[in-house]
Amino acid sequence: MLEVKFGDGTEGRLPFVWLRDNCQCSQCFSVEGLGRKFLIDDLDVEVQPTKVEESMQGLTVKWSDGHQSEYSTNWLQNRAFTPSSRALHREKYALRKEQWGAEHRMKDFDYNTLMSNERVLLDWLLTMERKGSAMVRNVPQKDVAGQELIEHIAFVKQCHYGPHSPVINRPNSNNVAFTNAKLGLHNDLPAYEHMPGIIFIQCLAQHPGAGGESIVTDGLFAAEELRRKRPEDFKILSSTDMYFWDKGHANYSWEMPEFYKIAKFPVIKVNGNNEVVQIAVSNTTRDSHMDLPPQEVKKYYAAYKRFYIILSANAMTFKMEQGDMMTLDNVRCLHGRESYDADSQRHIETSYLDWDEARCRRRRLQEKFGCFI
Repeated sequence: MLEVKFGDGTEGRLPFVWLRDNCQCSQCFSVEGLGRKFLIDDLDVEVQPTKVEESMQGLTVKWSDGHQSEYSTNWLQNRAFTPSSRALHREKYALRKEQWGAEHRMKDFDYNTLMSNERVLLDWLLTMERKGSAMVRNVPQKDVAGQELIEHIAFVKQCHYGPHSPVINRPNSNNVAFTNAKLGLHNDLPAYEHMPGIIFIQCLAQHPGAGGESIVTDGLFAAEELRRKRPEDFKILSSTDMYFWDKGHANYSWEMPEFYKIAKFPVIKVNGNNEVVQIAVSNTTRDSHMDLPPQEVKKYYAAYKRFYIILSANAMTFKMEQGDMMTLDNVRCLHGRESYDADSQRHIETSYLDWDEARCRRRRLQEKFGCFI
């Protein structure tokens, strides 16, 4: 490794093979395309520097394979494998999530301000990434208001229900959500291998009186509670794949005429660092097919039920009003609703935005306003 000390006193250790792989010369890297041209086929993992020269601008390295590379000081320091440089890029990738329980109250945003003020839009993006929830007020009284806000940010996440979906008591419904029945806490569309990242839930008309209340909970909070209190349950739910399915027909012209989705993954998905990165709970689309030995089934159900009890115990209940639009991290937060009268005019609209696009817009706005951490 090459040991370096920067002007501010910080130090870094730079592996030779990494330095050679990331040569920034025009032969190895495209400034226009912002991508590596140097092929892994041509990389000698045992490469060694034959000469290293330092200057105020950075380093020049001559290599045992005959190549010469130049690296700027800022470029090296941002990638120097130090705890601080690694933490900074981790935050650029995804912000640290802040857990919450039943006492949580969503931060309010104004629809027209989100559409016209990029600093407020950035605040919403940061809030969604950290808290996973926000309430948008004064939403226009039209069924595509959520879709139009998403298109202002990036692109709508399409699904077999189209770019927006009327959540009403439909005749010949193609989903339990499109009835007046009570819906348990759930994440939308776990029958997709790539679940929608953010759900926009707009209230066009609310049911008067009792019924139609929203229930929302933080799945991340519940998963960490389960990990602390019932580690064996957490292990079962994070290591056992479950099937989710969604099969049906179109109710509207913009929906897929016929659909049949199946996905398979754990209810609690963790990454390589054992951090929770996705919750997938849906009573309606959790499949009756289970890829388990029969003697493991009851143990699984017991763990699942205990997780759901924690989700419910830490949920908040409220009633959206006409002009409200709730936005939730759909791979983290769960939502449900109380039942309501079958002849009610209650009308909710939903649309989706992928996290890839939301984080993309967040990073570009942070660059624009010079506010990267």
